[in-house]
Amino acid sequence: MYRVTVRQGWDGQETTIHSENMSSVKLLSAKITKDVDSIDSFAFNISPESPQYNAFKYRTTFVKVTNTKLNKVLFEGRVLPTTDSMDSSGIFDKSVTCEGLTAFLHDSIQDYYALSNNDLRAFLSHMIDVHNRQVDSYKRVKLGQVTVTSPSDNVYKSIDDSKTTYDTIKEKLIDKYGGEIRLRHEPDGLYLDYMPEIATLSGQNIRLASNLLSLKRAVDPSEAYSVIKPLGARTESENKTGDSEISQPRLTIESVNNGSSVLSSQSMIQKIGYVVHAEVWDDVKVASILKSKGQAALDSQREIKEQFQVTAIDLSLLSGMTVDSFECGNYHQTINPLMGINERLRIVGQSLDICEPFNSTLSIGDKLLGQADYEALIKKQGEAIDVLKSRVAAQTAKIVTISNEMKTTNEALSSAQKELSSLKTEYDKLIENIGDAEFKAIIAKLTELENQTTTIITNLGEIGQNVLDLETFKTTQETTNANQLMTNNQQKTKNEDFEKRILALENGGK
Repeated sequence: MYRVTVRQGWDGQETTIHSENMSSVKLLSAKITKDVDSIDSFAFNISPESPQYNAFKYRTTFVKVTNTKLNKVLFEGRVLPTTDSMDSSGIFDKSVTCEGLTAFLHDSIQDYYALSNNDLRAFLSHMIDVHNRQVDSYKRVKLGQVTVTSPSDNVYKSIDDSKTTYDTIKEKLIDKYGGEIRLRHEPDGLYLDYMPEIATLSGQNIRLASNLLSLKRAVDPSEAYSVIKPLGARTESENKTGDSEISQPRLTIESVNNGSSVLSSQSMIQKIGYVVHAEVWDDVKVASILKSKGQAALDSQREIKEQFQVTAIDLSLLSGMTVDSFECGNYHQTINPLMGINERLRIVGQSLDICEPFNSTLSIGDKLLGQADYEALIKKQGEAIDVLKSRVAAQTAKIVTISNEMKTTNEALSSAQKELSSLKTEYDKLIENIGDAEFKAIIAKLTELENQTTTIITNLGEIGQNVLDLETFKTTQETTNANQLMTNNQQKTKNEDFEKRILALENGGK
């Protein structure tokens, strides 16, 4: 399913160190870690018995992981410093960590550069040119898809000449305009894409009772704010003291905002009170533009984070399945009715265990919610809890009804009634804990109790039928006896009358 290869140098020959089909020593452990906001990594442990145990050299050894079923490269990168260790039992192994090819952008330092326009493609192209002049030929990058756009206003851009290309791209582009980068290894070289989102909608759903094993949701509204203080570029006035440690003030909005440096949201103030947040736009030098940016940020703030930690089985790994695989960045319809979840959620982080594929986990989120989204989420969670409570209450009502109808004189029924009474206590405890305990634990307990209830009720049905048959027999027998008694009495009366007539005839009709 997974093949791991190693090569010395960029153009070196690949040697397999791990594969499901190889008969020699495999990796002891191996895990790929991906995140949409950072560089991929691959960490593994290798045994001294492996022929390639000493083959890993800092930055010049390259490692690749391939999904052989899909013929798809999951990771490619270079080796970082390794660690040899021995445990208490005297067993040696080597820990190897690798970083993805995007790390090549850390191998160059940008030159100072300044311009004033809104062409992000040209800005990124300049940074790539500077990078390519400094690095090995195999690290040179071509500009791929660039679909992120800057605002219509003319903003000032500058590049610090002390930071790496990767850090500059993150600071000057991603942090300011959003988007994500991806380094693609194509047959004719490396390509850098810069897009709002590098994602597709997967055809594989993540669904409770199908491939979803566990799901934990965390909602954090702590970063929401009701007042914003927009700050622009620093003033360019000369520092007369000559002290480089004294920073210059930033542009504010007082001149275009009736003397106030902040903007407020009355609706948010009513919900959370006065919470002030400072937002910096280093490239904005016009107060009116700064105010419009601040107002837009305040109106559209989505600072309530919702994140899911998911353990799910990737059905694409199963034989005979042709569904899309889990891939960091992609969206999956995620369905868990008991938690009120039925929406498209994005995999923003992925931990892929090469040796134990079904131990892999996903991070879904951080999804940023607006205030209305947050309130809707709370309502949906409440509705899900109400449904769960109704389910528990229905079982409790069933137990009470049956218990009231039971007769304790029968030993079997008495024993069953005690079991039902105990179950009712358990249901009462369960309904008290709903909302406090984890849903997974609640559902497991509820399912267990429902199974016990079904078993007892089934047994009661058999006992009840036996009792009913006995009662029917007794009723029938009593009716038969009564009828027989009436018949006997009638016959006795007839016999007495008959005897009187015979006696009268014997006496001559007297």
